[in-house]
This record gives sequence, C-alpha cells and structure tokens, in this order.
Amino acid sequence: MNNNSYPYLACGVRLFWDEVRQQHFLLFPEGAIKLNKTAWAILKLCDRQHTIDEIVAELSAQFANTNIESDVCQLIAKISQRGLINESDSTTF
Repeated sequence: MNNNSYPYLACGVRLFWDEVRQQHFLLFPEGAIKLNKTAWAILKLCDRQHTIDEIVAELSAQFANTNIESDVCQLIAKISQRGLINESDSTTF
C-alpha cells in the first residue's frame, strides 16, 4: 500500500466492541482478532475516507507515540496480507 491510498475493510470484515469482555475486535468470516487501543484507532480510520498519510497525521495528534507512522504502516500491511483490508486510489467507489 502506498501512503496516498485509501484503505478500507474488506467485505465481511467489521469492527466490533464486545460489551461483556470490554474489548475491541476485528471480526471476519473465519474468526476474530482482539485489538488494542492503537489498532482500534487505526482500523477505525480505514474507511475509504482517509489516506494512510491522513491516518498517521490524525493519530499523531491523539497519541504521543513518535513511531505512529511505523505502527500504522505495519498494522495495515499485516491486516492487508490476511486479505482483511483493501485499498482504493480515490474516495469514489
């Protein structure tokens, strides 16, 4: 993925808050991934409305983590390798 692409969750993939466990999850047809606060914040912005650069900029303002760009790129790459995130070159679809 390039930093100007618009990532979005693949068909059938969704974010979920489990009230009982008080935990965020990424749900997909084959299972679920438990998410930490940073991963949740990143994936919540993978909505076809934000580029990767915009996600980094927005989260840099929220978190004091100087490696947020690395965190964003690594998470999106890992989730993308599993086929759970797609990318678009524009906001039109």
